[in-house]
Amino acid sequence: MPEDSFPVIAPYNFELSLKFSQHSRFEITDNTAGGHLRRLVNIGSEPVLMEIWCEGSVERPLGRVSWTNLGYKRIPSTGVKASAARMLCSDLDLKPFYSLARRSRAIRRLIEEFRGLKLILTTTLYEATAWAVMGQQVNLKFASTLKTRLVKKYGKGISHKGVIYYQFPEPHDLSGVSVSELQSLQFSRRKAEYITGLTRTFLDNRLSAPILSEMTLEDAITHLQSIRGIGPWSANYIMMRGSGHPNCLPIGDSGLHRAVQNNYKLTEKPENKLVEKLAEPFTPYRSLYTLYLWYSLTKEKVKI
Repeated sequence: MPEDSFPVIAPYNFELSLKFSQHSRFEITDNTAGGHLRRLVNIGSEPVLMEIWCEGSVERPLGRVSWTNLGYKRIPSTGVKASAARMLCSDLDLKPFYSLARRSRAIRRLIEEFRGLKLILTTTLYEATAWAVMGQQVNLKFASTLKTRLVKKYGKGISHKGVIYYQFPEPHDLSGVSVSELQSLQFSRRKAEYITGLTRTFLDNRLSAPILSEMTLEDAITHLQSIRGIGPWSANYIMMRGSGHPNCLPIGDSGLHRAVQNNYKLTEKPENKLVEKLAEPFTPYRSLYTLYLWYSLTKEKVKI
């Protein structure tokens, strides 16, 4: 099995980041046995089983990746390393955010306790977009049930050494799927319409990672909200978890508002305007502000 390394900007705590990823999603597409992250991904058109971990310390991390080519063509290591580095947000420097956070009593405590925490991104933008829709107005457990059913029916499952690894479907896998077929998986009619609609948006090349990467955050949010079923919360979530943008603020997220109440010691859950005001000093790192507040809820043993 080929193996290689890639640089990760310090500080970085892979164990903590993986723990948050495990805590925040009942994830069928992630295998985290033994403290490593294993995902079935496409490199080019070839299915590849990747295993990602970190060596060294929080202050001197080194990303490591090994892979098994489950297809037929040779896979260059550059593509595998780039995919692994993207998932770990390896080029994101936390230090500027930490400089801002030290000015806030509430957030200073969190960066000290959770030093090196970063998001682990979804494998594709399409997965992040569909997952944002599935998570609307339902609890996490049911949203994860929907995702599991969707992946098992339309995604890819490959057995390797006695373990089945699942891959979230690509847009073309759902190109001919009807609203009624998704309803049979217990999607509401509206969510089924949203999923089929956003799938067409990807297939028509009106939405893709390269398209969003050419836009400012404001334009990307506006573009995402032009798609039926995607509002402000979903658009910010997609840019955080699918694109790794550092300045998103998913206003209206119940976990974020509860964490703000807890950490700022407010007597009641804050309104949207107050959350925006409290987050403003952390621009352009409001995604990290959100992440550290989310992680503070793990002490409550609450699924985010």
